[in-house]
Amino acid sequence: MKKIIHISLWVLFALGTLVTLGFVQEKQAHRKATGLEISVSSDDESFFVTRDDIRQMLTDKGDSIVHQPLSTIHVAELERLIVNNPCVEDAEVFVSVNGQVRIKASQRKPVARIFALSGETYYMDEDGKLMPWSANYTADVVAVNGLVTESYGNWYRYSAKEIEAMPTLKVYSVLDDIFRIANFIHKDPFRKALIGQIYVNAEKEFELIPNTGTFRILLGDSEDLDEKFNKLKIFYREGLRNTGDWNAYSTINLKYKNQIVCTKRIGSWNQTL
Repeated sequence: MKKIIHISLWVLFALGTLVTLGFVQEKQAHRKATGLEISVSSDDESFFVTRDDIRQMLTDKGDSIVHQPLSTIHVAELERLIVNNPCVEDAEVFVSVNGQVRIKASQRKPVARIFALSGETYYMDEDGKLMPWSANYTADVVAVNGLVTESYGNWYRYSAKEIEAMPTLKVYSVLDDIFRIANFIHKDPFRKALIGQIYVNAEKEFELIPNTGTFRILLGDSEDLDEKFNKLKIFYREGLRNTGDWNAYSTINLKYKNQIVCTKRIGSWNQTL
C-alpha cells in the first residue's frame, strides 16, 4: 500500500508539473515583446554599421519586434539576417525574462582600403576577406593602389588564406600578398603611423609610400617582412641621422638580403648589415 501511495504521489506531481508548464507555455505564447535594444560594438571605433541600419533591416523584413508576439520571434533567423550584412562579423539575439529583445552585433575590422585599377574601392578585413566600401564611415587604414585588377564581386567569396592555398586562384591575384603586408603594418602602431600607402607596380612587386617624406620604399615581395622592416628602422636611425633631410633620398630598397640600398637624389647610400 505504501508503495502504491508513493507511486501515486509521484504521478500526481508529474501531472501537476506538466499542467503548470502547459499554462506557462500558453501564457508565453501570448506574451508580446516589450521593447528592442540594439548595440553595435567595434574595438577600433569603426561605424560601418549603425543601430539604425539594423533596425531598418528588421523593418524591411517585416519584423516590428516591439509588441510582436514572442512566439513569432525566431532568434536564429534574426541572427542570420543581421550577419548577412557584409560589414557585420557576428550577431547575437536573445529575449529577456521581461520580454525585452536584445540584439548585439559586432563589426568586421578592416586593415586596408583597396583602390582597384578599374576605379572600384573596397576594404580588406583582419581575416583577409573583402568587405564593401561604406558611405557611413571611412576607416583610418593603409591605402592600396596600383596594379590591382581584382573586383569585389569576383573575389569577396575568398579569404587571403584560401587564395594563397589554391594555385588556380593565386596565379590571378595579389590579394593574399596585400593582406600579408597590410596586416603586418596594421598590427604595429609605429608601422601604421609610418606607412600611408602600398603600391603594386608593373612587376607585381610592392612599394610603400610613407606618410612623411617624398621617397619610395621598395619592398619587393611579401616575404621576410620582419627583416625588411628591421632594415627600415636602421635607415631611419642611421640614414636620416647622417643627412637630417627627409627628402634627400628618392628610393629606399629593402629587397636585398642584409642590405639597404638607398638612392639619393644625387648619388646613393649603401648600408651592409
